[in-house]
Amino acid sequence: MSRMLRPLFTWIGLLLGAVVVLATVGRPAEADSGVFHVVDLHVDLPYQFVYEGRAFNEGSGQFSLDKLTRGGVEGVVLPLFVPQRVHPTGRQLSDFELSYARVFEQLIQHAVFLPPGCYARPGRVKTWFSFEGVGPLGPEDVAKWALRGVRIFGLAHNENNALMSSAAVPHDFGITQRGRAVMREISKVGGLIDVSHASDEAIEEATQYAAEIGAVVIATHSNARVLAKHSRNLTDELMRKIAKTGGVVGMNFHQAFVVRGRPATLDDVVAQVKYTVGVVGERHVALGSDFEGDIRPVVGLTDAASYPHLAQALIKAGLSEASVRDIFSKNALRLLCGEGF
Repeated sequence: MSRMLRPLFTWIGLLLGAVVVLATVGRPAEADSGVFHVVDLHVDLPYQFVYEGRAFNEGSGQFSLDKLTRGGVEGVVLPLFVPQRVHPTGRQLSDFELSYARVFEQLIQHAVFLPPGCYARPGRVKTWFSFEGVGPLGPEDVAKWALRGVRIFGLAHNENNALMSSAAVPHDFGITQRGRAVMREISKVGGLIDVSHASDEAIEEATQYAAEIGAVVIATHSNARVLAKHSRNLTDELMRKIAKTGGVVGMNFHQAFVVRGRPATLDDVVAQVKYTVGVVGERHVALGSDFEGDIRPVVGLTDAASYPHLAQALIKAGLSEASVRDIFSKNALRLLCGEGF
């Protein structure tokens, strides 16, 4: 880390510590206004800002500030994603440091966003950070990143790494011993282990090990494989094993993960939600749109302003308003902030 960055990270760490303290003190009561508030578990604004050169308040247009306001967004998880192309030898922890510093600065500059944590203020959006494909992470690094606001640790992306195998490439292993050590530290700090990009073998091993150490496994942006046959999606059995750890499956809006062989529609997303609820129960389903992740979004669900369309479609399909609220925000908040939030 450069000398110029060290004071910045020291200041950020102190500020985040204050935010964490505030989050543990309590939060103001929020009246239910009839709006379906949204907590999205996976929106790639940091990628668009840091690596594609787009404005943080606009991104590609899928999660711009005006659209998230119209869509009823209450909270968002922002992955500190680093493309594999950045270094010939792959991602470095210094890349995640840079992404963190630049994104945190943007949260401060745009008043609609709160710093990472669970403390609520009317009209402002809660934020949390996540990792995706953080192969360089060691067990000794986990606590530091948790203090900086990383709540979700995705160990795999589209490549195998030193922690876990990927669903996107051939592999002959699931989780390494280093990966288990990292999982153990994530569990100690109360973090969540994301297996969205992991191989079936890695998810199988992760959920089994999570049961042994009391960790929670989630899939922030994956769908049911039975409705869209893709290695990034989950079998019914894997979804049940994730739910058994207390985790959730976040519904992804990328067309190829919703249905195969034709353009996906809003009705297809409804089918994914209803099917997943049928497999694991409504307590274990959430939203993880993958907006801003270079996705091809579903027709009728193209950006953050479209969340209310999905809410109404789910109610029309037979889900109760209470169930939709659970799926749209309460299940995610339970894991991000605690049972009583």
